[in-house]
Amino acid sequence: MMPADGGAQDRASPGRLALLYDGSCELCAKAIDRALRLDRARILEPLDLHEPATRERFPRLSLEALMEELHAVDDEGRIFRGASAIREILRRQTGIASVVARLWELPGFARLADRHYRLIAASRHGRT
Repeated sequence: MMPADGGAQDRASPGRLALLYDGSCELCAKAIDRALRLDRARILEPLDLHEPATRERFPRLSLEALMEELHAVDDEGRIFRGASAIREILRRQTGIASVVARLWELPGFARLADRHYRLIAASRHGRT
């Protein structure tokens, strides 16, 4: 099945980074809005995981996994989750955002970012 935008199944549209997020979550929607404001390169493709077209386009991603954390999928089908998805969003931008992505190269930063991401994700629907 080929989406109307020309992207292949389980991949972002050519040259884009698909962001699969929980559109029913206010915190998630605000985070996506912030990411889009940073997106000077215009490469982000936000997709609400609750939309049937999104689920049809990305069938190998389980709803359970998508509800746990943000997923970013590139146009080659590589999947980035949680804090790694945030790093990938930043890495693909221009300016200071791409510089911030380099923090993940510092020893221990990826682990710290992942821990912080999980704390925020766990609290988004009152879970702890």
